[in-house]
Amino acid sequence: MTYGMSQYQNQSGTYLPPREVEAMAFRHVNDLLSKAKTHSDRQSALSANLKLWGILMQGIQRTDCPLDEILRKDLTTVGTWSMRYANVALNSDTSLKALIDINEDMIEGLSASPPATATPYATSTASSDARMAIQMVG
Repeated sequence: MTYGMSQYQNQSGTYLPPREVEAMAFRHVNDLLSKAKTHSDRQSALSANLKLWGILMQGIQRTDCPLDEILRKDLTTVGTWSMRYANVALNSDTSLKALIDINEDMIEGLSASPPATATPYATSTASSDARMAIQMVG
């Protein structure tokens, strides 16, 4: 066995779950957004936000994405809004608070324990008609 293979085997199983990696990425981008004081820092932070949402949107649109259709549509709506807002903010002095707030919501959702049931959004008394997609305004 080669050194590389042995090191790989030693490290396998000692990784972070994908949800935690995604939450860490949103925390990093929020840190950049909240600390951006200069024009250059602002541009870098907004570019990082665009890149993060772009990667997330690519994953959502894959045919093998395990998320349910409603969640995929909701994330697409939020991601599109966030990317559009970031593009506007690149060329203006628009506040970054809305982006930080959306990213905080994503961090909270990713940090929460996944539901124990296989049907997201469902409760014991709710029917499938009770599912609603979120709607972004602004």
